[in-house]
Amino acid sequence: MTARRLQYPQNSLCRALQIDDSERGCRGDLQIYDPLMRICLIGPLYPLRGGIAHYNAQLGLELVNRHAITVISFSRQYPSLLFPGRTQFDPSPVPPMLTAEPLLDSINPLSWFQAGRRIAELEPDLTVVHWWNPFFAPCIGTTIRLAKRRSRSPIIFICHNIMPHEPFPGARSLTRFTLAPGDLYVVHSSADRRDLESLHLGGRILMAPLPSGKGFGDPIDKDVAKRGLGLSGNTLLFFGLIRRYKGLPTLLEAMPLVLRKLDCTLLIVGEFYDGKERCLNLIDRLGLAPHVKVIDRFVPDGEVSLYFSAADLVVLPYESATQSGIIPVAHAFERPVLATRVGGLPELVRDGETGLLVEPHNPPALAEAVIRFYDETMEPAFRRNIQQQPRSSWEEVARTLETVATGVPTA
Repeated sequence: MTARRLQYPQNSLCRALQIDDSERGCRGDLQIYDPLMRICLIGPLYPLRGGIAHYNAQLGLELVNRHAITVISFSRQYPSLLFPGRTQFDPSPVPPMLTAEPLLDSINPLSWFQAGRRIAELEPDLTVVHWWNPFFAPCIGTTIRLAKRRSRSPIIFICHNIMPHEPFPGARSLTRFTLAPGDLYVVHSSADRRDLESLHLGGRILMAPLPSGKGFGDPIDKDVAKRGLGLSGNTLLFFGLIRRYKGLPTLLEAMPLVLRKLDCTLLIVGEFYDGKERCLNLIDRLGLAPHVKVIDRFVPDGEVSLYFSAADLVVLPYESATQSGIIPVAHAFERPVLATRVGGLPELVRDGETGLLVEPHNPPALAEAVIRFYDETMEPAFRRNIQQQPRSSWEEVARTLETVATGVPTA
């Protein structure tokens, strides 16, 4: 393979990996002579749907122009009996440039051996594994160990969650089993870093901001987007798969307090995984039907722009969180965010600058923040601040992975 010269922004990767400039000889641009690499990504990809699959795709698309990328994905991600949604598959058109080898079946050990052999055959220069739920520990943990018997490539875990949002039997032990073979761990929040440190693993931990929301289409004029949804006037957006920890009932309980002061519509967009009956009963009991529009389905990437473009304010009333992929998407569309002070959300929302923060489980505080947002006409200033704030890019994530594979120490 022919060596190629890769240039990186001045000292940025040395700082990101906590390597002293003097230690690594980082003067001016860091220059690394590196051959085209073989990189193996392990995690869900189209036609599987969801945030992890989207993240994997964006990372793969950033890397594929420079390296030989193989994605080992799932033939079966969840057994049908355990999957709370209508379908595990994305109805979007086939994306370009990136395809997966669907070798992993989460509940079939034979597939884990097949995938492990395939990864070893690839002889990757770097293996990148997505981690998000202990349900996958036997599958991913076994596959990585089988591959590592014959392949000595660095293993990087991108940890979307260290611990699950809902209780899971043996979560700590299962997580530790899976992550133990890693050389480096990428986390996106201080909360996840603390959880990871508590497992006392040997690899280096790198905390990096979530990359900017990408791949969801271009912004639409707000009035045009609202008309397309049959809306007008003030519009709040709650977006994403609806699960208990996301606190939608708290937002519904806040709405009557909001409506006493101003007229607005709450747009709820996402498939219900938990609590649908409770939320619909609240809408009915609180007389919110004229002011709430529910889109109870998974939204393909190509439709996301419509909903964010129509919103004045994106609301995340979460009861718990590590981070949220919704915030980078909101910021990609220059939409302010009202979030709760839980987990890593305050790291992504600058209170009074790019959005507002309130305490969780507190409908009056949530209502007061919404009213303040409109009364004080905060949107223009928040949007300017969002435009001006530095954002992590997919290129930065890709360059960091490349640097690890080219010999920067990981422990």
